[in-house]
Amino acid sequence: MVSEKKDLSGISLRKRPVQQRSKITIGALQEAFVRVLIDRGYEKMTIREVTAVAGVGIGSFYDYAPNLRALAASVIQKRCLDAVVIYRQTLIGQEGRPFAELADLLLQAFIKEGFGRPKEWTALLLLERQVSSAAALKRVHEEAVGIWAEAIRMSSAKVPSAKVITTARMAHAISYGWYSHDLLFYMDDPITSRTIADISKVITHFVESAVMK
Repeated sequence: MVSEKKDLSGISLRKRPVQQRSKITIGALQEAFVRVLIDRGYEKMTIREVTAVAGVGIGSFYDYAPNLRALAASVIQKRCLDAVVIYRQTLIGQEGRPFAELADLLLQAFIKEGFGRPKEWTALLLLERQVSSAAALKRVHEEAVGIWAEAIRMSSAKVPSAKVITTARMAHAISYGWYSHDLLFYMDDPITSRTIADISKVITHFVESAVMK
């Protein structure tokens, strides 16, 4: 009997990719899913198309995922959590700097990751709420809040400990709203490239207000 593993999306994956060969196979399926998603759209894609692009048999697909929805959820979660790692690396060695500078660093990292692969991220954002559970979405957003909290704590801003998380949640809400909406709706708008400075000012003002209250 094949053991099942619950991923953080709340959807069962049939195998835990522990061995190197397994990791390569699930990685190939996830990358193939993104390519087919961009070319065909989620509603039109088939398992056969995904496995053909991945270069694996249909049987291998079912070894790891019960259906396309489960694979989609695993792709979205992996991409989001991989991005979190990149954003955390942005803050390494930045202790003691003004918060405004750290906010600029994080926002630039968002730009580089998301707008560097706009078709992929736009397609995944549109699909996210169809296939991801509330628990999975919360996990990803809490990771992002944690990054902003880390930036607040390590900056020269003296935000009281009791206010760090609530302040970080607002910083994430502002940045995510801007980031996701620009990806989804304003990629071809020339104003988009100039909004980052305004977003940074808004977040910095909010953080500085938490210090004064």
